[in-house]
Amino acid sequence: MIHYYQSAREREPYAMRFGVAFQPGPQQTVRPGESGIFVRRPRADHPGSLKPMSPFEAVTGRWGLIPLFSKDGEDPLFEAAAETAATERNYLQPWKRGHRCVVLADALIIEGRNGPGSIQQLSRADGTVLAVAGLWNGWRSPQGQCVESFSILTVRCEGGVRHPALLHDAWLEDWLACPVEETTAFLRPYSPESELVRREIAGA
Repeated sequence: MIHYYQSAREREPYAMRFGVAFQPGPQQTVRPGESGIFVRRPRADHPGSLKPMSPFEAVTGRWGLIPLFSKDGEDPLFEAAAETAATERNYLQPWKRGHRCVVLADALIIEGRNGPGSIQQLSRADGTVLAVAGLWNGWRSPQGQCVESFSILTVRCEGGVRHPALLHDAWLEDWLACPVEETTAFLRPYSPESELVRREIAGA
C-alpha cells in the first residue's frame, strides 16, 4: 500500500502536461485522509465549464474516495484494484462516468513491497514527476456540502505484489479523455523499470 506521497511542488508539470495554470506551492507530504491535488476533466456542473480555459483542471480533494451511496462519508477508499474497479460497488459509478484523474508526485512511499515492514521510496530516474492514475468522486454530505475525493489505482505486478498504476507522459491526455471501454489499456505495470528508482528507507 502507499504509505504517503510527496506531491509535485513545481508548476511546470501542470502547465506542460495539462495546460493548467496552477501553482502547487511548497512540496507537501500527503497521507491517507489528507487533502491532495489531482488533475481531471472539468466537471459538467463546474462554474465556467461552458468555456473552459483548458480541457483539464487541477483540483484539491481528499485522498480517500467517498462512494456516492455513503451516508456519512466514513470509511474512505484510498486504493482501488484496477482489475476489479469496473465492477466493484464502491468504484462502479466513478468508473462508468469516466471520473479518471492523475496525481502528480515527486515520490511515493510504499509499504510491504519487499516483505512485511519494508518501506520503499519510488521516484523517476530522470528526476521528473510521477503520474499516478486515479478515480475521483463528488459526494454530497447530509448538510449539502460537496466533498471532492479521489483514490489511487493499483495494478498487480510480478509475484502478486500490488503497485500504483503509473502513467507514461504520452498517455496522460488519453487517460483522462478516452472512452470508458478503453480505460483498462492504460492500467498495467510500468515499463521499463529502468526509468524508476527504488530506495529502501527506514522510519517513514
